[in-house]
Amino acid sequence: MNPTISLSCLVVIIGSLLWTASADFDSDRQRVIEYFKNADPSSVSDSQVLFLVEFLAKHINDIELTAEQRSKAEDIVKQYNEDKSKRLVEGAPAQGGWITKLVRVIIVQLGIELASEGVKKATKS
Repeated sequence: MNPTISLSCLVVIIGSLLWTASADFDSDRQRVIEYFKNADPSSVSDSQVLFLVEFLAKHINDIELTAEQRSKAEDIVKQYNEDKSKRLVEGAPAQGGWITKLVRVIIVQLGIELASEGVKKATKS
């Protein structure tokens, strides 16, 4: 195959992969805002809390966070990952929750803070 055509195909593939990753962030960001903006903590479901934790695990370096928010987010993600790796039943993840009442309150508060600020994308310096 002609090297120019090969290079062009490679550029198109890389470009579409980068665009897809950006689209994933934007759609996840919108879901966080939708779930947590103006949310009453008692109305937030466990699946929405879990989505926020997974969003933070995936995008913690992509969003603007205060030092306090970053510390909370890192602690939550660390606790979630540790608990997830421990809870195996016959080699499969156990059903049920690691989300205690206290941890849930902290996660929901963080989600409400992030949603009220619009989950700003971090600018690379």
